[in-house]
Amino acid sequence: MIKGAFWLVVLFNITGCASYYSHYGSFSAQNSQGEDRLFVVSWRTAEYPSWAIQDNKSTEILLEAQCSDRKWQLNDLASEKNQCTELNEGIVACGDPVLDLMLSGKKLPDNNQVCISVSNPNGAKNIADIGNSMLIKVSCLPRVVSRKDGDDTKNIDYLKASVVPYSVFTRKVARYSFNDKAPVMSDKICDSE
Repeated sequence: MIKGAFWLVVLFNITGCASYYSHYGSFSAQNSQGEDRLFVVSWRTAEYPSWAIQDNKSTEILLEAQCSDRKWQLNDLASEKNQCTELNEGIVACGDPVLDLMLSGKKLPDNNQVCISVSNPNGAKNIADIGNSMLIKVSCLPRVVSRKDGDDTKNIDYLKASVVPYSVFTRKVARYSFNDKAPVMSDKICDSE
């Protein structure tokens, strides 16, 4: 009997029993050029019951800007092991010395310099612990705000740097449910400029 219960617990932990969620948030702010834009954050989680052996899991957080092709992926050590996450604590995205500058206007020393970091009011260091409120800190500037792509010019601007973190409320919905839709950013404002 005890042996059977043991194997049942092991089986439940191997097969999962996770609940799957999508998380979305949108907010209005300025890009580095001072233009008013909509910004969207999104990520997904797999959340396990308290009795399960597994820890909650998450994808990276994606930060997108209206009218811009540049997408920032913020990771923690649990979602992505790379030099950026190994050298910097928490939920971070490191800049690219070709595309980004430090706040002082100087070139980034390497590609391990944190440009964007995310936490929450409780100081969460893992994406799975964010909850429904996040703080986004931007500490870099774009070196260029557009680039040529054949005959087209692509905007690669992003969220304006600020000493005060942006406070963003997010929504948690069951994955694949009717409400599992990321906020849509209209491109009409982009065409008119």
